[in-house]
Amino acid sequence: MTKNIFLSGIYHETHTFLSQPTTLKDFIIYKNDDVVEKNTGNGSPMDGFIDYATKQNWNIVSGIQMSAIPSGIVDEESENYFDKNFFEKLEENYDKIDAIFLILHGAMVSKNHDDFEGDLLEKINNFLSQKNIKIPIVAVLDLHANVSEKMIKNSTCVYAYRKNPHSDSRETAVKAASILNSLFENLKVSQVFHGTKYILPPTGVGTANDPMKSILQEAIKIEQDDDDIICINVMAGYSYADIADCGFSLNCCTKGDIAVAKNYLNFLESILESKINFAYPKENTLDEVIETIKNLTNLEKPILLIEPADNIGGGTPGDATDLLSNFLKSDHDGIVAIINDPEAAKICHQSNIGEEIELKIGAKFDNFHGVPIPLKARIEYVSDGKFKLENKQSHLASMMGININMGLSAVIKNDKLTLLLTSIKTPPMDLGQLISQGIKPNDAKFIIVKAAVSHKDAYDPIASHSFYIDSQGLCTSNLKRLPFKKIGSKVIAID
Repeated sequence: MTKNIFLSGIYHETHTFLSQPTTLKDFIIYKNDDVVEKNTGNGSPMDGFIDYATKQNWNIVSGIQMSAIPSGIVDEESENYFDKNFFEKLEENYDKIDAIFLILHGAMVSKNHDDFEGDLLEKINNFLSQKNIKIPIVAVLDLHANVSEKMIKNSTCVYAYRKNPHSDSRETAVKAASILNSLFENLKVSQVFHGTKYILPPTGVGTANDPMKSILQEAIKIEQDDDDIICINVMAGYSYADIADCGFSLNCCTKGDIAVAKNYLNFLESILESKINFAYPKENTLDEVIETIKNLTNLEKPILLIEPADNIGGGTPGDATDLLSNFLKSDHDGIVAIINDPEAAKICHQSNIGEEIELKIGAKFDNFHGVPIPLKARIEYVSDGKFKLENKQSHLASMMGININMGLSAVIKNDKLTLLLTSIKTPPMDLGQLISQGIKPNDAKFIIVKAAVSHKDAYDPIASHSFYIDSQGLCTSNLKRLPFKKIGSKVIAID
């Protein structure tokens, strides 16, 4: 018999220390049939579920999908818009559906909800209970979700990405859909939540490195060895959300004894604690890196200067100037960088290709990311900023699919620097961002990358060396610089 699956999603990673809210205009919104039509074949988690559902001959009842690049607290209009459209569609179809499948992030904070996803799942659960309906609720989560006990209590099973960078987001949705399929045969499953006291910076939670590498290896081994375990999720958390549930957590979905599942999660936490120093990596100053570069050999490939403090994929504006400004004062040339600066990009579009202009670049979003850089350069290229991902499994595909829009964009160049100016901040997770604008990243001597881990799949293969640099910005890896108020006694640094 054909199953009817109610499909919706809301995807936002919320940086609560940013001053500007995320508004409705910042979201890409699909409703009704567009949810399926716009996501089919785009490499996103939605695409993964749609593909699986089609092969199972499931009927998809589309609700609403909203997604936005990480940014500030989501405003009341946006949260109300989602709720209204979601529950109106659910009300119309609740008596015809066999399950609810959700694509979430897990670290969304709105004006009225510190735990937006937990509150959403609770509202869904209450709605179904009032209708005396018992159906599975399955949700896909980002590995950086700040998971709450409420999220686990009010869902049947959650399943999270296992790779950072998130090259497995589509695959994760397919796996979650297969779990849903199995739940139709057996709804007698339990979920166990296990929070920890640790808040880890993004630079410390790449899955190719400890502690995440070792914990995930053991979690997967448990899944393979114990048939009762449906899944174990190792959640790195998102450290720039000042909420009570911020931080590293574990959860498990099981057909078996809850006590056994709890023991597994205790064991995995012990691995975290044994390798906790790896979770708080040290970053170098720019001066230290410049000194190190003097002694390097084999420099046929670019050197990456990683700027996690302005990690666009973590929510910051992408217009920080601290690192670029100071590096331009050095003797080095062949620098490639990207700055999100709609004002400067617009000026370039109003000028002529080949024209030399003077601009003040960057640091226009807030007071936390440096000061504008006076720059004289020649306009090399202008565009609408639209491009397709070089890698359809890119981390960026998990957020936006394969068709990306940077807004009005321009490339300017002088004797030291090739600079891509964008109008919509775009995380540097795919080389297509540069290549589409006529920039050859392989030819650069230095590339400044505003990221923490998500750039690695794209940029590490073309680089000779990579240096993480401590600079100014609200995605700093030094969490002690941030004015947390709601995290209680959680650990944000290891002295």
